[in-house]
Amino acid sequence: MKKSIILAILCMFVANNIGMDPSEESRNELMDLAQFMMTENAPIQEWQTTWKESISPERKDALVKMLSRKYEKSVTKDEKKVKISFKNRHISKGINVLFNVVIPRHGNASAEFIAVISGNGWNSNTEENYTLINQSFMNKYFTNSVRRFACLTTRGNDIINGDYFLTKLTNYFQVEQIQTQFDTVEQSTHKKIIYGYTPLWKQRISIEDAPMNIQIAVEENGSDNPTYMIGTPILINEY
Repeated sequence: MKKSIILAILCMFVANNIGMDPSEESRNELMDLAQFMMTENAPIQEWQTTWKESISPERKDALVKMLSRKYEKSVTKDEKKVKISFKNRHISKGINVLFNVVIPRHGNASAEFIAVISGNGWNSNTEENYTLINQSFMNKYFTNSVRRFACLTTRGNDIINGDYFLTKLTNYFQVEQIQTQFDTVEQSTHKKIIYGYTPLWKQRISIEDAPMNIQIAVEENGSDNPTYMIGTPILINEY
């Protein structure tokens, strides 16, 4: 997604407080969101999943070597980190994949391996290819310790409009503990941000002992129909 929409209160918690219950059945959050959109005839404009996992120095070296043989590599540096990026824009038609190996330059923090899968639109072919990429990622690159973020964007129309759409969405995902933050910043395009907890997904963030794993940003776009950005456990940006 083009914008990062993370509530300030979440910034203190996201790095170390994403948890999951190993006893729960694994679900694919993006597939769940896409299925809801298809059921409601809601057009999916953009979608993205981000995978993050801390890695050992040995694993870092192995990943860089493996990816360097397959993809174009670029390196960026700043005072805090070195980022080695690998892009594959043709892994599947309509789907882009970006790999980042992020190495801290100071302190004892572990390196991090990040993969971003993204695309525009959604259909049966997209779903099939996305499923294959997910399986490949777990087989080749990640372990069960991976943290996964998913988000997609849809735009309102005569069918998907305002509170009706939000009510359908929250009911479908059995969202509990719903809270709404209205954006009062002048010239901000974000009308409001809604967040809550669904028991359908195992990843969650704890805030003052309350779980949260779904976030919805309602964005004004100059028309009568706003844009909805939906993410789990929160909306992030990893470009």
